[in-house]
Amino acid sequence: MINGNTFIKAMRCLARADGDPVAAVEIARRDYSEGPVIGLLQKAVIVDTSDLGGDAAWRGAMAEFMAGAGFYDLLPRIDAISPLHTIPLRTRVLVQDEDPVALWTGEGEPVVVSGASFTETKVEPQKACGLITVTKEVVALATDAAEASLTRSLQRAVAKLTSAAAFAAAPVPGAPASLLVDAVEVSSTGDVRADMAALTAAFEGDIERAVLVMSSNTAMSLCVQPSLVGSAAGLGVKGGVFCGLPVVASSALADGLLALVDAGGIAYGDGGVELDVATQADVTIDGVMHSLWAENLVGYLARRFVAWQAAPGSIAYLSGAAWATAAAATKRKGHTP
Repeated sequence: MINGNTFIKAMRCLARADGDPVAAVEIARRDYSEGPVIGLLQKAVIVDTSDLGGDAAWRGAMAEFMAGAGFYDLLPRIDAISPLHTIPLRTRVLVQDEDPVALWTGEGEPVVVSGASFTETKVEPQKACGLITVTKEVVALATDAAEASLTRSLQRAVAKLTSAAAFAAAPVPGAPASLLVDAVEVSSTGDVRADMAALTAAFEGDIERAVLVMSSNTAMSLCVQPSLVGSAAGLGVKGGVFCGLPVVASSALADGLLALVDAGGIAYGDGGVELDVATQADVTIDGVMHSLWAENLVGYLARRFVAWQAAPGSIAYLSGAAWATAAAATKRKGHTP
């Protein structure tokens, strides 16, 4: 089964019915016979889809969709390797920024109280929106391939937007502040060994919880140059291991940027996603206005509510790393007649 397919099936039926939930129920009965899609659409007959956030079945479909998006989203991928400090949105919580210390105590001696530092924080979510347009002919296809394409396109659109903002070098309007805002920056020298040594030296977080984040292009450049630092045979365009550190790689990140992240120092809140369809709206694509109705198009809109915040010292990052360029130049020089 495709992760997130229930949501897409419901949205597809609504799109074919031009937003009429009663007609969408009949389309779902014809195309799917039975299953959770029909139940979701029957509720939409009574309550608008935007008001179904508290419904258990609706939230289950939303969670299923976001589980699929997690395959592409940087922060959930980091969380799968080294747990983030996941917190509820809009709720005051304590975030630990200094670990407690246990002490040996002799027989009959008083127990010495060890300190731990906590910071109270309240994470407010921001809204990220992704819109894809498809022809009504594609929507009419009730095949697994068509539904898989729609599902993955929306999941990737939502995940790429938030991933890029989380590790953006410059502020992204409307997004939570980049995790790099108060992080320690290390400028690359072009030498991999020297850069990695400087990066780990500048890192103030817990190295045992650390995850290295880089672009897919950077990971690939290291993968094909295993002689640079030990062996990068376990590294690929999605991540792996490099210099003994687990790696998460993504095309959403800028090339030349590597971040060493103490996952436990990242407060992360995910309010899920809302999906909607439009058949009558005017949308701008690459600067050109399009009428969905006139051009026989359907728009799928995903709204995601998410927030993140880094504790002091939990991230150090390397900027301007051009290792592939440096290595290529060295190779050409070595082969010059």
